[in-house]
Amino acid sequence: MNRRQYLGVATATMAGLAGCMGDPEYTITDIGVSNMAGPLDYDIEAVDTAVTVDSPGSLDMTVRNSSQTAVEISNIGVWPFGILALMPAKENKFKTLLLTDGYDETDHVEVTTNSTRTDNTRLVRSLAASESVTRRYFVQGNRLSGSGTYTLGDYFDGPLLSYRTDDTDSWSERNPTVSVTITERSLLP
Repeated sequence: MNRRQYLGVATATMAGLAGCMGDPEYTITDIGVSNMAGPLDYDIEAVDTAVTVDSPGSLDMTVRNSSQTAVEISNIGVWPFGILALMPAKENKFKTLLLTDGYDETDHVEVTTNSTRTDNTRLVRSLAASESVTRRYFVQGNRLSGSGTYTLGDYFDGPLLSYRTDDTDSWSERNPTVSVTITERSLLP
């Protein structure tokens, strides 16, 4: 191979890698969930742990009514979990909005590239005894502020969910402690 061909191949290779190196890729490596007091059980599972340039990672959130009676669950935005975000343990970092198909299916939330709005309509539905609801949320790599441990929370600083049972008129707030560890993947072998 002569010098001119070598420089052409090397330049093309570096140009191809430059686009990849600009967008880090991540892996969801660990999830921790604390137990919630009360009639509801909360679970989170990483379905797709790879957070790549072309494809987001995904988390399935499940709430289960472990009591013998129906429980009403209330939230803002989309039912039952609302508008979720990952908040880095490091201070002064932006929250990472988790996306869900539910945003497209409701008139209560508007998500754009640069903003998220809700009309603050409280959504209340009943969860029967032993019934569970699972919703999938997506983690986009371009929204993450880097690798590290994140805490799951409400994007607008509200509770993760509120609930009440038939024997009470007041709402109880639940904020289970959920940690999600995300590590950066090397793009080079």
